[in-house]
Amino acid sequence: MYLYRLKATIQGEKISVIVAAENDQAAFSLVDIELEKFFLKPPEADEVTLYEKKPILRGGGFVLIPEEMG
Repeated sequence: MYLYRLKATIQGEKISVIVAAENDQAAFSLVDIELEKFFLKPPEADEVTLYEKKPILRGGGFVLIPEEMG
């Protein structure tokens, strides 16, 4: 199992999505599901980009910073 950090571009705005999945294909599928759960009206993502992939281990995680800083 892996922890994925992806970014979905929706109407020119980048939105971070974090998912746990067995493989890359499952992670990309989960992005759509998570976006549908979050938004009242599910948006169509123009692009989804994989930023990080880490095996799930005790004490593992990601640091998220605003786009302007990174």
